[in-house]
Amino acid sequence: MNEIDRLVETLKKPERKILGMMSGTSADGVDLVLTTVGGCGKMTKCVVQRAEHFDYPDDLRAEIIDSMKANVLMRDVCVLDFKLGEFFGDCAKKFLGNEKIDLIASHGQTVFHNPPSRSAYPCTLQIGDGDIIAMRTGIITISDFRIKDVEAGGEGAPLVPHADYILYSSENESVSLNNLGGISNLTYIPKNADEEDILAFDTGPANALIDLVVRKYFGQSYDKDGTLSSKGKVNASLLKFLKSKESDYLLKAPPKSTGKEVYNEDYLPELSLDPSDILRTVVEFTAWSIYESYKMYVIPHGLDKVILTGGGCMNKTLVESLRRYFGKIPIEVAVDWQWREAKAFAVLANELCCGRSANNPKVTGAKSRVLLGKISLP
Repeated sequence: MNEIDRLVETLKKPERKILGMMSGTSADGVDLVLTTVGGCGKMTKCVVQRAEHFDYPDDLRAEIIDSMKANVLMRDVCVLDFKLGEFFGDCAKKFLGNEKIDLIASHGQTVFHNPPSRSAYPCTLQIGDGDIIAMRTGIITISDFRIKDVEAGGEGAPLVPHADYILYSSENESVSLNNLGGISNLTYIPKNADEEDILAFDTGPANALIDLVVRKYFGQSYDKDGTLSSKGKVNASLLKFLKSKESDYLLKAPPKSTGKEVYNEDYLPELSLDPSDILRTVVEFTAWSIYESYKMYVIPHGLDKVILTGGGCMNKTLVESLRRYFGKIPIEVAVDWQWREAKAFAVLANELCCGRSANNPKVTGAKSRVLLGKISLP
């Protein structure tokens, strides 16, 4: 059977085994989730078989972080595109062993995101090319999910809300799923909602500034369990400065998205404070910025609970700060907190196989619904 025939057979299947792969803006590694996905649209059923996280080697992570800087050389990004494609492919092979699957759905590693809200000529770049993954694994790969939405006038983010609506909507509760990766993004699903009722957007930083401070002052990659930040005190002057700097983005109504092009080393001033106090203040600012977004755009519509996912929900200092801000509104950590986005991209790949558009124009600002993802044959 040639690869075109194989693709046609895969598209005809009522149920597919799909490996979802996600590397977020924290750039700590890649999540792999093996799923069985059946049906399409609201009738989709997605069952997670198993999951694993693969850390980036230190030198590769350093290259990724460098690639997000303004003065990066294009040739270095091009080389990294191939390196990451090979790394993703090798991780998939190691994870799967001899197990046969239908598809890989890879989000890729975002290194530049410049949406319509920030640019007259919007663009977005996720590297770790799908063709290389397909060649490396011999498995049909779907990648580059964001580009069509941007070309249709959308922010290209967030895309996960379509999958969230399929997997998490409820007739009885108004729920917000909040991912705490490098950037904080939420999907608000009112009870008994149609997909057009969903509200989703990036609230601002989650781990982006926290990780930056930890690397700069403590020589570690992240604040494990929030232990480092728990030792500091909030500095009122620094917190006031950060709040004033964030006001423009907070006041910008959704749809909107952001990234490390904003929340990087240029965002923080040079400081002579105790490093623990700097870190604790940045954590407090992060929790405040998330809550302020909810206060302005979500809570007025009714909110029964917030469900946290992503690496930031393991930062106890951040979660405790969020619970203090949200007060009587429960903050829960999802059972599958680490795997939500990788699972979501498996669902988005399945939607492409069904010929269904998977962006939400109300969420991204796109002019139309579009098919998401490119198909790479081995």
